Amino acid sequence: MTGDLRYDDPSLLREPMTVAEDSPRGSVLALLGRMGKSAFQGRKLGEAFETWKTMIEGDSLICLGYAASMSSAGMWPLVTWLVERGYVDVLASTSANITEDLLDQMEETRVYRVDPEHVDDVALAEKGYYRFYDHIVSSKKYDQMETVVMGRFFDDLAETWRKPTIPTVRLLFELGLWLEAKGFPKSILATAARRQVPVFCCGLPDGPIGEGYSTSAKAEQAPVVDFFKDYRIATDIMDMAMMSKRGTSVVFLGGGVPKDFLQITATSVRTRHGNADPTPHKASIQITTDNTVYGGLGGATLATECISWGKEAHGSDNVMCFADVTIALPIICQGLSEHFGRGHRREQPKPLKLAEIF
Repeated sequence: MTGDLRYDDPSLLREPMTVAEDSPRGSVLALLGRMGKSAFQGRKLGEAFETWKTMIEGDSLICLGYAASMSSAGMWPLVTWLVERGYVDVLASTSANITEDLLDQMEETRVYRVDPEHVDDVALAEKGYYRFYDHIVSSKKYDQMETVVMGRFFDDLAETWRKPTIPTVRLLFELGLWLEAKGFPKSILATAARRQVPVFCCGLPDGPIGEGYSTSAKAEQAPVVDFFKDYRIATDIMDMAMMSKRGTSVVFLGGGVPKDFLQITATSVRTRHGNADPTPHKASIQITTDNTVYGGLGGATLATECISWGKEAHGSDNVMCFADVTIALPIICQGLSEHFGRGHRREQPKPLKLAEIF
């Protein structure tokens, strides 16, 4: 923010990131090809693009881990674009990322850019804004998304779901259908439900969904979320793919719990079959700024450390790209759009059938 502009000045709008499907074909595609022959993280970005393209052209089950504050930053339309095209078969996300996309879709709600080096957070609080590093949103509108939108969903769920428990993946499917009916068809969850993509979220209460539950008038009548059944369902999905010729591939945007959840299923399938042969993912990509030397899973390298656990396969395409997702993901998606063309959909293999999975 500069000068005396208001926080809600229209010139400071944070625009959601989209793919330019009508752009001249080949501009970014050619750039990625050249980057793949360059050095450092530019080369890794080019390699990540080639590996992702190969995943789409193949028949493996493609799993996407979606972490960090990416939806508030406007990356959510790229995720829905990937899901719509069939480039994602399974999604594991943080709770915030599958709800904060609603901020760009709610009436009279806007996200604005600020200068993080010079913004006054005391003034922001007084004027009613929450800050996400370099962008802000009305605290009233954010709270409305948590308590009104999410709270009403739990009120309705209490009326319609008659079983005492519900796995997260089924709850998020129901939420996706509910959002579609309430006028949010472009949301990640509505898109995933429409495209039969299961969404897992281990940290479900850690975000607007948790606030919605806590403020719902019928929370005590709503079903209890069964996280352990989620794990069994996810392992079943991975088992079917890993034990067939199809196999699994993974893409991690950031690290965190979504990465761990998708990684550990590989070892769980192996355990399920008596700890016999490893059942690693056939290919993997991670775009992250996490450092490897501090021991966290977010920075655990796919081509080395993860192989010791049997999560990735030695000699496969395992790409670690140390870059900001808000830079790398738009470039890769634009490259995929230029390569596959407008309106392309990955038809083979067929999408999962959620009715059978549930």
